[in-house]
Amino acid sequence: DPTPWVEGLGKTMNISTDEGTFCNISMGQGQEKPAEAVVERYAKSGGWVMLQNCHLMSSWVPQLERLLEVVQDNAHEDFRCYISAEPPGTLSGPNMPESLLQSCIKVSNEAPADIKSNLTRAWANFDQGRVDASSKPEDFKACLFSLCWFHSIILGRRRFGAQGWSRKYSFNTGDLVICSNVLTSYLDANPSVPWADLRYIFGEIMYGGHITDAWDRRTNNTYLQVLMQPQLREGLELGPGFKSPDPTTLDYAGYLGYIDTMPPESPPLFGLHANAEIGYLTATTVNLFATIISLGGGGGGGGGG
Repeated sequence: DPTPWVEGLGKTMNISTDEGTFCNISMGQGQEKPAEAVVERYAKSGGWVMLQNCHLMSSWVPQLERLLEVVQDNAHEDFRCYISAEPPGTLSGPNMPESLLQSCIKVSNEAPADIKSNLTRAWANFDQGRVDASSKPEDFKACLFSLCWFHSIILGRRRFGAQGWSRKYSFNTGDLVICSNVLTSYLDANPSVPWADLRYIFGEIMYGGHITDAWDRRTNNTYLQVLMQPQLREGLELGPGFKSPDPTTLDYAGYLGYIDTMPPESPPLFGLHANAEIGYLTATTVNLFATIISLGGGGGGGGGG
């Protein structure tokens, strides 16, 4: 969700909801007129409008495009319109108008496919201050690092297709952040780490809330059964050749450096057979050449006698 980034940027420029210069609208049925009214108002007076989930309003987006064309001629210098949307599930699916995309500054945010990049990105959501705020900082570091590893695994598992998940679930950074908040609360409220409670909340409610298939849910919970254990402080093996670090010897920055010691990535790190990568590499190659062919266009030739 890019909204927190836009809000954070706006606050540095005195643009906020409290100032009456920022409006965030989650698009859905019945939100067309309010969105158009806000765009027209801020185009005159100045302000930022954030229109979320516009991929759900594909029939209305052309009207928005036309409205932006009309107001841009005399728009206030502080007027900005931010639009968030997900890419279509298929190449033939409904998409944002090409002319609108060409006139916008586009930012794409997609999770990496490899564990190391995902793990670094997940750990970067926190800082030393977050660790120090916990009443049990050593337990918090151990559990949070394992949670980040779990988050990286389930994101990277999607690349293996049906061998990973039966469908592409929308696990995201919000799930990780909320789970970290739950972790902090439960550690502060209990004399010892409530492992069973954490596994249930993470697996059945937070991340499990995305999952619709029973076997996928079982896989998700099995990961947590393995990764959320008291042995985290004793060098629990998170994956082949990669153990949980000692939380008594590393601070936040130390954990970040420890990520660089990860062994080369392979399917066993995901808990999959080594041959699972064959299907992934084959599918990637097919998609690559299909894209090249589609971009190449058609051609014809003629001969003369």
